[in-house]
Amino acid sequence: MVRHMKRRVQVLKSLGMIPKYQFELPRSKEVRFSLDTPAADEARAAQVTLFFSNELLVVADSEFQRRGIYLSWASLGAVMFLAGFLFFGSMPFFFPLAPYWVIPFIALVTLPSAAGFLWLARQEVKRYAIYPVVFNRRTGNVHFFGIHDGQPVTYSWRRCTFCIVPKRAGGPEGRDYEVRGYVLNEYDGVLDSFSIGKEMINLGHVTGSMTERWLSYQFEYVRQFMTLQDVGSLDAPKEDDYVSLKPSFRQAMEVVDPKVKSKSLVIKLMSVLMSVVTFIPKVVGGAGHYFCCKYCKVPQWSQEIIDECGPEIVLSNR
Repeated sequence: MVRHMKRRVQVLKSLGMIPKYQFELPRSKEVRFSLDTPAADEARAAQVTLFFSNELLVVADSEFQRRGIYLSWASLGAVMFLAGFLFFGSMPFFFPLAPYWVIPFIALVTLPSAAGFLWLARQEVKRYAIYPVVFNRRTGNVHFFGIHDGQPVTYSWRRCTFCIVPKRAGGPEGRDYEVRGYVLNEYDGVLDSFSIGKEMINLGHVTGSMTERWLSYQFEYVRQFMTLQDVGSLDAPKEDDYVSLKPSFRQAMEVVDPKVKSKSLVIKLMSVLMSVVTFIPKVVGGAGHYFCCKYCKVPQWSQEIIDECGPEIVLSNR
């Protein structure tokens, strides 16, 4: 059973469904933040914020923006392979020259592929719709859902170590990055971990790049929220920074492929052109995200955590 679970984790990690460094720190030197000194010269709220008050900050995990993409594309792939089997497998019944041995051959080629895609879609559906993280200023605690059993856990803010780490095993090394919080033992072994904010893509693989700065802005916002004496000096998240588990289909598409906001005319024109090119992928990905938000399971906080933080942290997609 354990061996089967390890194999499953390896497959999902290789496909990018599980963050690469969820269970371990990178072997290369990661960007590790200090809890006492500024991580950046600016602090910006993550654009996957769920709730904000003077005492609580609730943000979604870095996977939320991609939630449902594997479901939609895997389902589409399964449908295409099944349609191919029905089309080519039925040829001997309509064309006398087509041999009947083509049917098992087509089945051997298409049906395992369709089954693989359906298995991948099922793995997406079995996951939670979201993995929220709650930062409580008043108690100094961080609440999240553990990586081992998916149950809610609580650790002190001071117990957490935050790093910028590569996220995906597929593609060029470290192309996608995220801010991940770790609970470590004395030997830097990972006891538990969680991600916060949006993932960022670094096409140039340059240390100190814009990717690193943007992720630092996200962490600095959380750090200031947890350490400032007066949170009133911290700008509240803007309306566009919030996400919902009850999105419209259009909102779901915007989460998967956010609009580019810029005052530059050139960038605006490029954004319009790219939106035309990516319209179909955006619709397919948006459909998967919409389905996951509406129908996948939502994690439930323990009553102890709800009593500490209040009913505002309770999530529902109904």
